[in-house]
Amino acid sequence: MEAENFIDPIEFIKELNNGKVKYLLIGRQALVQYGAPLQSFDYDFYIAPELDNLEKIVKIANKLNMEIEPHHPQKALKLAIYSDNLKVDIFRARKYPIEGGFLFFEELYENRTVFKKDNFKINVPNLLDLRKTKLTRTTTKDKEDIKYIDELILKLE
Repeated sequence: MEAENFIDPIEFIKELNNGKVKYLLIGRQALVQYGAPLQSFDYDFYIAPELDNLEKIVKIANKLNMEIEPHHPQKALKLAIYSDNLKVDIFRARKYPIEGGFLFFEELYENRTVFKKDNFKINVPNLLDLRKTKLTRTTTKDKEDIKYIDELILKLE
């Protein structure tokens, strides 16, 4: 019988930081960082699309004995990394279309918010950019998330 492979999400993020991966936590987990009362069991990351950044992710996944799909991710714009308890989606396109233009990783990364606590840090898009990431798709969850983001933006004004 194989040993179970449980990965603490915080440890995964620490590996991203230690490995100098250019990343942004997006999706509902990013909203949670801002204090939104939401739950999500997976983690979504938007990473710099360069091959060396992808290689850093693959190295971390291998170090943590996580599965990677597709098995040859070099040409994939989206990949999944998972263990027995953790699912991570990685998005690595240079740009994503949204109404009225495009989202560019470099621009979002430049404007990012960094949450820090003790020895831990996490990169997330600022609230306006996080809202834009929700416009790349318009599921019911995304529409709900936009409402939370709009409320958070109003509180900060």
